Amino acid sequence: MIGDGHRDINMELQQDVVKLQREVGFLELLKNNPTFRRLWMGLAISMMGEWFSTVALFVLIYTLTESELGIGLLFVIRMFSMAFPQIFTGMLADRFSRKRIMIWSNLLSAVAVLCLLIVDDESEVWLIYAISALLMALHAVFIPAESASIPNVTKENELLTANALNSATWSAALCLGASIGGFVVSAYGVEMAFIINAICFLIGGLMYSTITIPQEPFQPKPGGFWANTGGNIVEGFQIILSKPHVSRIVTAKALWAVFGGGLVYMLVLIGDEIAMGDLAAGIGILFAARGLGTGLGPIFARYVFKNRNLWPFLLGSLVSICGIAYVVIGFIEWSPWIAVIVVLGHASSAINWVLSTVLLQERSDDEWRGRLFSTDFLLMTTFNGLSTLAASLMLEYTEITLREGIQLFAFLQVLSGIVWVVLMLPKERRFMKNQESIGSNP
Repeated sequence: MIGDGHRDINMELQQDVVKLQREVGFLELLKNNPTFRRLWMGLAISMMGEWFSTVALFVLIYTLTESELGIGLLFVIRMFSMAFPQIFTGMLADRFSRKRIMIWSNLLSAVAVLCLLIVDDESEVWLIYAISALLMALHAVFIPAESASIPNVTKENELLTANALNSATWSAALCLGASIGGFVVSAYGVEMAFIINAICFLIGGLMYSTITIPQEPFQPKPGGFWANTGGNIVEGFQIILSKPHVSRIVTAKALWAVFGGGLVYMLVLIGDEIAMGDLAAGIGILFAARGLGTGLGPIFARYVFKNRNLWPFLLGSLVSICGIAYVVIGFIEWSPWIAVIVVLGHASSAINWVLSTVLLQERSDDEWRGRLFSTDFLLMTTFNGLSTLAASLMLEYTEITLREGIQLFAFLQVLSGIVWVVLMLPKERRFMKNQESIGSNP
């Protein structure tokens, strides 16, 4: 009887181990983890509304300025407004309640987007840029708190699925929000898109208020205000730089952004051509394709790329694949059918995003994870903004055409992915070999 009892206990323990080792499915995660489910629902609703207003902003700027450079400037301001606050927002996510940070970011974003309703004249274009900057700054506060919270509300075997689902949801929101938002703007005007966005922000904030997010308590350091603010920021950079296995991966999203930012900007301009002058519909079509691709990519990765030893190689290779897609776009006739190629290209960039995010979450500690993700987004958004700025100035002040610009940026993106693999892969192999030797020692 005692032996049978021990066998039963051992069988139960083995079953628990198998469950922990097996990555859960999407529906299983949402069914069994109510905290993550509410976090995900708030995120999905907020992002859906955000893409409504993004399309509306592009249309409003172009309507008032009739300038492609005006759209480029909006891209640049949005990226830099999200980049520079990242220096501080990671420290906020590590020091203060991540739940409250997400709630207040949503509530203040709702107020900010409603302020866009007063803009109706070319002399008020500066207000569009200012409010857009504020919205992206609030988004910069939100992102590290949300990314750092996921490991706190999921188990080890839920982490990849949770990140893949979040990325797919961002993509679905982009796909639906951009496509529906484009037609809403065409039919009812930009004002309706802004109102819908504000409502979605409020609902998202309400969803976040219903969850509990465990978090390591902040331990104040001796030395007063500087030691606990600027000192924490400096310490975060020092930690990241002292861990090469982390600092390598933190460059993966920025690698795509170096030329991807300019390519997405030029994708907006292609949208004006394929929709026969209806900018809102054109942006809606191509951004919906981008969203569909970034949604399908993580789902594909969830079921196919289970061998983590391959992930570092894939990070650079996927950037090159995205570049190849845009090389094709640069040489074929532009019609709504290029949306198919956009889907394939951005599916690869989305897999890069998910795999790098999971690697960073697994290789970091909760104490400094917020600062890690703020650095991750700082690099990505800075290079995204610089890339967009370079592309917009190139088209405005040189003889390079839109098609030639896409070809140039796409070729360089293919090359950058290859260079990253050549430089980083040998170091990753040594790191993994060391990890295996450590794990094999008793």
